[in-house]
Parts: sequence; C-alpha cells; structure tokens
Amino acid sequence: MDKPGVSNLERRYRLLLRVLPLWYRQDREEEMVGLFLADRTDELDLEHSWPGWGETGAMLGLAVRTRLAAAGAPVSAVRLGEVVRWLGVLGLLLGLTFLVPAVYGRIVQLSSPEFVPTPLWVTVSHFAPLVAVGLLLRGHRTWAKVVAGAALVPWLVKVLTHDGPAGAMSVLWQLPLLVTFGCLCLGFHREAPTPPVRPVLWWSGAAVLVGAVELLTWGSGDAALAAVVLGVRIYAYVRGEVALGRALSIFALSFAGGLVVSYVDGPPESRGFVVVTAALWLVSAAAPVRRASALGSRLP
Repeated sequence: MDKPGVSNLERRYRLLLRVLPLWYRQDREEEMVGLFLADRTDELDLEHSWPGWGETGAMLGLAVRTRLAAAGAPVSAVRLGEVVRWLGVLGLLLGLTFLVPAVYGRIVQLSSPEFVPTPLWVTVSHFAPLVAVGLLLRGHRTWAKVVAGAALVPWLVKVLTHDGPAGAMSVLWQLPLLVTFGCLCLGFHREAPTPPVRPVLWWSGAAVLVGAVELLTWGSGDAALAAVVLGVRIYAYVRGEVALGRALSIFALSFAGGLVVSYVDGPPESRGFVVVTAALWLVSAAAPVRRASALGSRLP
C-alpha cells in the first residue's frame, strides 16, 4: 500500500529499486529515493516523469554488484559471486584447451595442399582467451571481456551464414562458452577482486596441456576433458572449495545439449563413447559439495 501523497515518480523509482536485493534496499532505499527526488519539485514532473536511462543503467549495474558481491554482503550473495566468477574463469580455461589443436590444424593445412586452410583470423581468435587471461590478471576487466568475446566471433559468423538447423544446433555445442562468457561479464564487476597471478597461470598452463592431450588422443578429446573436470571436482570436494565445486557442477551441466546432439546425429558406433562421456559429466554435475565453514576459494 502506497503512502498518502506519494507521487507517480516516487512509485516508479521504488519500482526500479526492486532490482536490488532486499537486504540492500532495507538499508538504503529511503536514502536513495530521497536523493533521486531532491531536485524534482515540479508537480507536472512528479506526476508524469520516469527515471532516466542513466539512472536505470546505474541501478542495473548496482544490482549485479550487490547480488554477485565480493564483500560487505550476506554470505549467500558473496558465495554466489564466487561461483559466477569461477564460471567465468572456467570459460577462459576451456578456451585455452582449443589453442594447441587450432595451431596444429593450421600447420597441417598449410603443409598439405589438399586442405583448404581456414582464414588466418579464425586461428588468431583462438589466442583470445590467452590474452583475456593476461588482461584479467592485470585488472583490465572490460578489455578482458571484449577479447574473450572475440573468441566467439567465428562461431557467430557460422551461425549467421548457415541456413537450417545446423546453425541452431551449434548453439548447444557452444553453450559452455556462452554461459561462462556471460558469467565473466557479470561476475568481474568493478568491485570484484583481481584473481591471484600464480594460481591462474598454473591453471592456464594445465588447460593448454589438456588441449595437447586431447590432440594426442584424437577422437577421445571430449572424454579426456570430462575426466579432467571430474578430477578437479574431486579436488574441490576434498579441499572444501564450495564455490569451485558448485561452479563445476553448472559447468558440467552446460555440456548436456552438445552430448544429446552427438548421440542423436553421430554415427551409431560412437554412441557408446558418448554415453561414457555423458556419465563422467553427470558425476561431476551431481557429486556432493562439501560445506565449508569459511568462504573463500583461492580463485578467483
């Protein structure tokens, strides 16, 4: 129930503030509404005006920072922020696993005249996650997001230039990268901590190594990645890394769509391999998460 004498503009501001979490509004709503209305004294303005685009954008940004908090918020908000930031880091690591196969494929294409080489810019785009990791470690969050998004450009071009279901089906294949890229954009806001350099470099080197292993085990790369993620999932459980464990569960689920497409459209002789890979992802997704008494995975 609105208070007597409340203007339409005040109602609209209060409606806009509902994008913020309840715990934040309980402390700051009256103060913020007062600031919004401080210079709005014209009766016609109070009756017919709406919050400006700049104010709306600022509220949406504040909503992200408070719901995916890094500090100074309830435990649930801080932990959710950790999970989302972990998913963003996992997306960059996933991108790094494609680096060695992309370079090897380019070399093979150039050395064999029967192959039509892919455009150079497609090969270069596989270095985008590596550059994005470096930018993120230097604190350049916005540029890291831009560069990470550049890695998705070849896929986007393919979707826009292919008619029929092939382009739409590729969305399921790219879902892990799309989900993690969204988490990178949302989780690493201006109040989020910068990831520590040494652990991220170790994780990045391990991701490149996983890509090399996938290349050496050609035809079983998907299962190799699923097995590695399951190993990290066990590590997170043993260490009590709650945020990492939950992020890995979501990460594992994001591969479900691609596995369904592989099972339905792939050759019958490969379906057993797909089932084994799906089982590994399922265990990673459904494995229990140990409840830690204190917050704080070492990443991000």
